[in-house]
Amino acid sequence: MPDSLDLLAIGAHPDDVEMTSGGWLCLAAQQGYRTGIIHLTKGEMGTRGTPAQRVREAKAAAAVLGCSFLEFAGLKDGFLRADDASTHRLVELLRKLKPRLVIAPFMQCHHPDHEAAAALAVRAVHLAGLKGYKSKAPHHRVIRLVHARYSRHFEPAFYVDVSAVIERKRSAIECYSSQFTPVSGQPQTRMSARGFLDQYMSLTAQLGLKAGCAHAEAYWLSSAPALNDPVAVLSAGVSQHMIR
Repeated sequence: MPDSLDLLAIGAHPDDVEMTSGGWLCLAAQQGYRTGIIHLTKGEMGTRGTPAQRVREAKAAAAVLGCSFLEFAGLKDGFLRADDASTHRLVELLRKLKPRLVIAPFMQCHHPDHEAAAALAVRAVHLAGLKGYKSKAPHHRVIRLVHARYSRHFEPAFYVDVSAVIERKRSAIECYSSQFTPVSGQPQTRMSARGFLDQYMSLTAQLGLKAGCAHAEAYWLSSAPALNDPVAVLSAGVSQHMIR
């Protein structure tokens, strides 16, 4: 395990992070940053797949994305809450991993566990930085918490151009065959229906159209950052498609 992470993504269930932020995680790893994933649960309440399958699939997906670290927080699927015990568990992990940036779900989603994961991340990131909050590890202040889009639209604070890694993002998602591969005799869900993944991946193309690149992921910030050198930040990595 690395001493610290540059980018850490937190999701309620195995496959959430890959679907929302797999592109950024893969891109960051290729850029030399140390990345990691925390799955809060093993998806044990899911219609398809066993917890053991989901763990194997999650490990394969993390390898595809080049992640340095993968952890299951051991919380209960279907019953995620930003309660004291769950918060303490996540604070311990944040203080151990010392990430610079944390990705969490957006606060509004079709799935209550996703919304609970967002609230839990907000609380844990805050408490992880407070000296007065007692745990086994010393306090660690995350530089910034960002939120990733799943099913609810928001006006993005920024986009990440994931065009160069879009096939790896899809490959990571496809590691979850228990969720996305139609199998005769097993219950069918929306995610296992033929064509669902093509439909879902079209979102990155739609976001890319807005961002001026082939494929993008959208992220939200609760407050705008103050820039020391806005010219450098805003002119770095600008897609040629944005130049009119």
